[in-house]
Amino acid sequence: MSLFDRILHKWLFRSLANQLLITYLLVITIALMAVSLWALVAIRKESLTDLQNTLEVEAVNLGLEIDNDLVLDSPQARRRIQTAVERRATRLGVAIVVVDKDGRLLSDSSPPMALKNLSNEQEINEALAGVISNTTRSEPASNINWLYVAYPVRSMGETTGVIRVGVALTEIERRLKRDLIVFLEIIFATGVVTILISLWLANRVNRPVKEMSALAKQISISGDFSAFLPVSRKDEIGELCISFNQMIGRLREQERMRQEFIANASHELKTPTMAIGSVVEALQAGAAEDPKMRSQFLQSLERLTDRLTSLIQDLLDISKLDSGAEARGQESVSINALIAEAVEQVRAHAEKKGVDLSLKLADGEVPDSSEGAVAAEPKIVGNYLQLLRAITNILTNAVNYTPEGGAVSVTSRLIEGKVSVRIQDTGVGIEPADLPHIFERFYRADKARTRETGGTGLGLAITREIIARHHGTVDVESTVGKGSSFTIQLPLR
Repeated sequence: MSLFDRILHKWLFRSLANQLLITYLLVITIALMAVSLWALVAIRKESLTDLQNTLEVEAVNLGLEIDNDLVLDSPQARRRIQTAVERRATRLGVAIVVVDKDGRLLSDSSPPMALKNLSNEQEINEALAGVISNTTRSEPASNINWLYVAYPVRSMGETTGVIRVGVALTEIERRLKRDLIVFLEIIFATGVVTILISLWLANRVNRPVKEMSALAKQISISGDFSAFLPVSRKDEIGELCISFNQMIGRLREQERMRQEFIANASHELKTPTMAIGSVVEALQAGAAEDPKMRSQFLQSLERLTDRLTSLIQDLLDISKLDSGAEARGQESVSINALIAEAVEQVRAHAEKKGVDLSLKLADGEVPDSSEGAVAAEPKIVGNYLQLLRAITNILTNAVNYTPEGGAVSVTSRLIEGKVSVRIQDTGVGIEPADLPHIFERFYRADKARTRETGGTGLGLAITREIIARHHGTVDVESTVGKGSSFTIQLPLR
């Protein structure tokens, strides 16, 4: 590839504005050339048709004037024919010849007359047969195109001669050349205007794209999501800028959440780790020699280890959910069996705290569209272990925040193609200011009580992610001092 080719390739294919410019220019140029060519052909055809009609009229008029002389065929008649031919040819600026019924030349407007037979010429031959004929051809002597019209003169039902009127097409061709020049000038002027307009349009269209590209490059280099694109248009480009700004906002929010998540995770991991280190130091300092102290420290160490393990597991689970790694494993899940197992997993903890745990499952038959029959119990499609984790998280929180002698009830029912699972407790409740935030990661409504119960602040966030991935919803209602009610809705199979 030559240097010019490389420069042209870079100029054309690395700029959207230049591509738009070339596209506009090519389209308009091709369109104008096609229209110009059609116009030239139409003008030539129309001009020839008008000229042919004029020549036919003159031939008819001349035929009416000399028809009797053609029949007489005498020297006096030939002189009258020659006089009429010369008079009309001079007045009209055309070439006229008259031949008899055998094709022999009787008169020619271009003296001297040559005594010859013209019956072998196409238009003369056709006219002798009684047909008005016309043809266009180039004369070898002058290399000029001529239009000939041959008119048969008839008398008593017979062709007595032929009048041929011819005219040089020089003027028509000269006019067509002038028209072609005018069309080329129009194409050139239009091309210049098109270039100017195209440059303006291309720059107007390409400016937001350039700004978008520059901002994207800046973000990729610096990682700074603070800048936004100016939006001054209401067309598709403006909508693209708005979408780009929304994407930047989402990225900025995700970056904020990522940094906050890392900070919270670091803090949560640091707290039990430091506590474990303190316990180990106390044991090494001599506390291990005292059986009572050793037992207390070992129990504390066990609780801290369990909390650290739970936190790490929650972090792993929420990381898998964010990456989509847990989206597989879809199966038909019996909602009653799922809820019953979740309740059984929490029952021992509830009994230990003295909390009454009750269960009421939905019964009755529901349609089973996949089998064309009825199913004995409601089923959903999803990941059994994930759904079990979601319900268990809410149940565990309900038991943890319900004091001794309280109650936690779990009920399920069918509502318009969905299954609704309600978990209600008689615990301490949630403050109204905390309700909008309880599903956020590491958010704790009562930080002191949460740390006592060993919560990580990720359980409800994991629950919401799991339910959302199963096309469901989870809502909460709470009254301080009276308890909370969580409702999960999932679509039936």
